[in-house]
Amino acid sequence: MTLAEGPKSVKEKRESGKIPLKKLKKLEILAKERSTSFLQGHRRSIFRGPGTEYADLREYTEGDDLRFIDWNASSRVPHKLIVRDYEQERNTNVILMLDTSYSMLLGDPTPRIKMAVEAIATLAYTVMNNRDNFGWVSFSDKIHKYIPPRGGKTHLYSIFNEMLKVAPLGNTDIGESIRDIALAQKRRAIIIILTDLHGDLEKALDGFKVANVKHHDVKLIHIHDPEEFLFPKNPRQVKFQDPETGEVLAVNFSNLLERGMFMYELGLQIKEINEFKRKAVGLNIDVIDAPTTVLMEKLLLTYFGSKRRGLVR
Repeated sequence: MTLAEGPKSVKEKRESGKIPLKKLKKLEILAKERSTSFLQGHRRSIFRGPGTEYADLREYTEGDDLRFIDWNASSRVPHKLIVRDYEQERNTNVILMLDTSYSMLLGDPTPRIKMAVEAIATLAYTVMNNRDNFGWVSFSDKIHKYIPPRGGKTHLYSIFNEMLKVAPLGNTDIGESIRDIALAQKRRAIIIILTDLHGDLEKALDGFKVANVKHHDVKLIHIHDPEEFLFPKNPRQVKFQDPETGEVLAVNFSNLLERGMFMYELGLQIKEINEFKRKAVGLNIDVIDAPTTVLMEKLLLTYFGSKRRGLVR
């Protein structure tokens, strides 16, 4: 490297190179362990329902749908009912859109971007292990990376490689990104948007309308820290970082005026987010509240919920 070239930034190095295979395999092992643990705890609830074919017959348990009782099989087993255990629809396209704006670097004690990457890795592994196709998008005020939905281990590692290189920057603008992704799909898909909802929200509604016209099943996952919108437990002088600009401000909670201004601004932010969620629901967008502590479970339940209801063919 010559002096004229200058040193590359950390972001440039990460974007231009590949993540070591050892790290990709480590993320895969983590995803597999979490996926297996989740499925063991939820297998009865997420795998029961109509599909393209049934995989097995089993004994009836309380809560099973009576429509799926196999009377011929039951007649051969004294005093027991046998039900058809259906497989789910296969080859669905699932696309996860990750908000990679600056605010995703925030989080206590772990940055929410790290929590998001691990949860998405688990979702990607689960989707492809379920013989569906998985796609990934990173965006802030525009789309930074789009990997179309496919299957296979090579594809999984490609997604892991891009996720581990993410360097959050810029502000959130969901509208254009969801519109472009919705229009790019040749067939209907489950589109999951993972965002902390800091940024320009109103434009997102126009993007949702386009996704509705294309008949996609859109899910909005609101990731946040469990205490993000709560008053500090021990009021004192506390430093806060603006989620979109990164500016650090100090608030003295022992000062009534400063405390009052803080509570007013917090109230406005909460009102804006709740109003946006209400409008999104009015457009038939499923809105899921996801504290970082249960993010992985929320993502997997969202995916299997769409599959079970048969919203995407």
